[in-house]
Amino acid sequence: MVITGIHSKVLKKGDPCPPLVAGQIRLYTMRFCPWAKRVIITCAKKGIDLEVVNVNLMDKPEWYFQKHYAGKVPCLEVDGKYVTESWVIVQYLEDRFAKNPILPSDPFERANQRVIAERNVAISTAFHSIMASFKDDSVLEEGLEKMAVAFEDAEKLLNADYFAGSEPGYADYLTFAFVEKMWWCAHIDGYKAFEVEKFPCEKRYPKLTKWFALMLAKPEFKESQIDVNTFVRFLSSFKAGNPDYDIDLSTRHLQFSHQPESNLPQHRTPETFFSKTSHMP
Repeated sequence: MVITGIHSKVLKKGDPCPPLVAGQIRLYTMRFCPWAKRVIITCAKKGIDLEVVNVNLMDKPEWYFQKHYAGKVPCLEVDGKYVTESWVIVQYLEDRFAKNPILPSDPFERANQRVIAERNVAISTAFHSIMASFKDDSVLEEGLEKMAVAFEDAEKLLNADYFAGSEPGYADYLTFAFVEKMWWCAHIDGYKAFEVEKFPCEKRYPKLTKWFALMLAKPEFKESQIDVNTFVRFLSSFKAGNPDYDIDLSTRHLQFSHQPESNLPQHRTPETFFSKTSHMP
C-alpha cells in the first residue's frame, strides 16, 4: 500500500491538473480536512494505493469544478469517474475492495455501525461551531458545550474498546478525524475545555479517552499524521482570514507532539469550563 501526496503543496487557480495514471485512485482534498482523513485512513487500513492532490480552497483551480460541481473536498477520482461525500467515498471503497473489511458481514451489525456513525455526527457538528468561533468568539462557549454533550453521547455508545468492537471499524474511522481535530484545538488558549494529555478527559469520559489513545496508536493513522503545533499555526492563519494550507511543509514533523508550544499557556482543567455550562451537574 502506497499513499502519496498527503503533504504536497496545494494547487490554486492557474495551476494545471496533474495527469492521472490509468487505474490510479486519486483524492482531492486539503491537508487539514477531517472529512478527507476518513478516506485516507480507510485506504491505509484496507491497503489501497492512493494519490492525494491538495487544493487551495480559497483560490480553487478552474478545472476542479469539473470534478466536483460545488468545488468542495473531498472528491475521489477513478478513471474519469467521481465519488463525493466522505461517507459515500468510504462506502464505495468498502464495496470495491474486499481486503481488510471495515464493516461486518452480518447485515444487522453493518446497519448498527452506520447508526453509531450517524449518532456520532454530533461531534462533527460541534466541531463546525468550534471552527466558527475562530471568526466569531461569541459562539465559542456554545461550541464547547455542544462538544461536551456530543462526547457524553459517544461515551455511552462505547461498549468495547472501539465502536466496532474489539478492533476499529466503520464507525471508528468516520468519528476519529473530528475527535482528533478537537484534540488539536484543545492545545489553544481559550479552547482548553478538555484535557490534552488524556484527551478528552479521563474523569468524565473514561471509555472515550481510552478509545482515543488506542486509535492514535493504530498504524493506519500514521500515514496522515500532522504535528499539533502545525495545526495551531494553521488556525492562526485561518483566523486572520488567509489560511496557509502549506504551512510548515518545509519543516514539517511527522511525529505527533503531545505538548503545546512553549509560548502557549497551559490548559484549563475541564471543571473550569464545565462549571459554567448549564447542562452539567
